[in-house]
Amino acid sequence: MDRANLVERLREHAALRPEKVALRFLDGDDVADELTFAALDVRIRALAAWLQQMGGAGERAVILLPSGINYAVAFYACLYSGVIAVPAYPPEGGPERYAGRLNGILRDAAPRFIVVETALRALIEATLPELGDVHVVAVDTILPELATEWREMRPAADAIAFLQYTSGSTSQPKGVCVSHGNLAANERAIEAVGGGTPDDVFVSWLPLYHDMGLIGGLLNPLFTGFTGVLMSPRNFLERPRRWLEAIHRHGGTMSGGPDFAYSLCVDRISDETINRLDLSRWKFAFSGSEFVRRTTFEKFGDRFARAGFNRRALTACYGLAEATLLVTAGDITADTVSYTLDTAELAAGRIASASEGTDLVACGRAAAGHAVRIMCVDGSAAAGANEVGEIWVSGPSVALGYWNNSEATHQAFVERDGVRWLRTGDVGFIRDGALVVTGRLKDLLIVRGQNIYPTDVEQAVEADVESVRSGRVAAFPVEIDGREAFGVAAEFSRAVLKRSDPEALAHAIGEAVLRQAQEYPAVIVLLNPQAMPLTTSGKLQRSACAARLADDTLDSFMVFERGRRRGGAAL
Repeated sequence: MDRANLVERLREHAALRPEKVALRFLDGDDVADELTFAALDVRIRALAAWLQQMGGAGERAVILLPSGINYAVAFYACLYSGVIAVPAYPPEGGPERYAGRLNGILRDAAPRFIVVETALRALIEATLPELGDVHVVAVDTILPELATEWREMRPAADAIAFLQYTSGSTSQPKGVCVSHGNLAANERAIEAVGGGTPDDVFVSWLPLYHDMGLIGGLLNPLFTGFTGVLMSPRNFLERPRRWLEAIHRHGGTMSGGPDFAYSLCVDRISDETINRLDLSRWKFAFSGSEFVRRTTFEKFGDRFARAGFNRRALTACYGLAEATLLVTAGDITADTVSYTLDTAELAAGRIASASEGTDLVACGRAAAGHAVRIMCVDGSAAAGANEVGEIWVSGPSVALGYWNNSEATHQAFVERDGVRWLRTGDVGFIRDGALVVTGRLKDLLIVRGQNIYPTDVEQAVEADVESVRSGRVAAFPVEIDGREAFGVAAEFSRAVLKRSDPEALAHAIGEAVLRQAQEYPAVIVLLNPQAMPLTTSGKLQRSACAARLADDTLDSFMVFERGRRRGGAAL
């Protein structure tokens, strides 16, 4: 079954290990629900049979469910029935905000089905009144007896399995068309990188509508045949200790998340709690989705060593939705590799080692059967050995393109020398065979012809301004008096804003940036708690900072322009 798709893999597990726990869902510190492989397969076949009876093959089904086992049932029912799944998110933040975020996806995907739970059905129908011929189905009302009516099918490798909507702008969303073949290839790649076996346990709090949470946290355990332990993102964010306690209690061997998750654990888990933890089984602690920081790895490794955590488990990864998920990953049996580079040379697109400068973590080698190359940003030729360029990716995980968007597809997916390549829009270089990511093309700051990487600026502020919130500093382009410049937004807790002098905070930010980039930010924004614009996966939305600052909708405590407080005196 090495080349099997996800449907065949799960059916095989249900037959060979029917009583093994497939999924366990936690609510707080307690187990709220769990299903064996056999029971999960029954529930999936029941919903898939209903979709087949409704003539759903080739249609789209938007999944509007909270994190939980029902999400797995809904997604797999689409795979079992030939329906194209569209992972999305349940109502949150009030009906207006929710409808605004979702309508772009609904317009683009034009679904025939919306999958919900009974408890949310009325709210969703009220929030989205213009559903037309869309069938709203509550997954928890489908009777298991319907499973016997499922008609077995074998999905074609090049058939679309699901649409992964990218997590940037929601006004013009782009749905990545991921095929059944793409999914199986990427799951095999994850399986190989993490050394997954049926004895492993995967613990995940990542949102299931996002590629890392869906393909890594949910689908990979079900593909390989080990137990997946899930919790909601809110449970983790409210009390980060719950993530590591779940790894401790359930014997987790594989788990991970973005850089900010590790930082939260370092900052907010007490010594007393750490002393009670046993993290010795955790062999694959991946970090991806946002910039991977060496200092975060060092702090996490130091802090949790007393709990038996092996710092070699920390593994930097790189991936994106257009490549299904994983592209490169480090070796889980080796120490993390990082480089210190001359900041000025890096800004000029050249790679030069230095004793002090910009610290970058290597994200490992391409998965088996895949390739990564570094190209000049105009795509004309390969970049030089010591030059930064755009990251191109090829291989069986590279998606089919964007749903109903041929222009964007032709721009991002190109053919060169008989090979189909994905132009990622990310920039970096390859050193000793490993990929090192330096940033995104669209985020690059250009001031008086000088290139400035926003991550350099953000890390400098975090390093020098102790009271700033970790992972909540964003550098972004602005225009002042018709000239290109850049601004910095930094989020602080309410306690810090109350007890600190705003001018002193802004001055500290400005000086930290000046030391790093030899340029003082034209705009400094002190943000209120929870005000930093983020994607659904927790990434900084630098462009949203700029846009909200421009239209005066950024939730700021105070704004300084050219060293002067808006409406006040100079610093």
